Amino acid sequence: MSKKGGEEKDARFWAANVAAALLLADGTRMLTTPAASNDCTFPFVGLSLLPGVMVLNRMPYAAFIGLIASVHGLLLCPSKAADQLKAWPWALVSAGCCAFLTLTKPGRFV
Repeated sequence: MSKKGGEEKDARFWAANVAAALLLADGTRMLTTPAASNDCTFPFVGLSLLPGVMVLNRMPYAAFIGLIASVHGLLLCPSKAADQLKAWPWALVSAGCCAFLTLTKPGRFV
């Protein structure tokens, strides 16, 4: 991997950056989508950018919150899950990155 200032950037670094970018894009999409077109929306639309900012700043439990934010639409409206994934398939990528970050945190299961 690349080194900058003697610091090694591993897979967790890249997964966190990808997850943060996708969560910010998802939050922006949620803010710009009219509420009338979504029957099942996140109740706190004003906080939709928060998970992406948390992952970007490497806050504690940010990956777990990002995982929940990524799949909230699939959990709240399972009947429209296929349509949601056709319209915005990147939610699964951000969910996978956040799950990877959650499960590979050093000292998590030791």
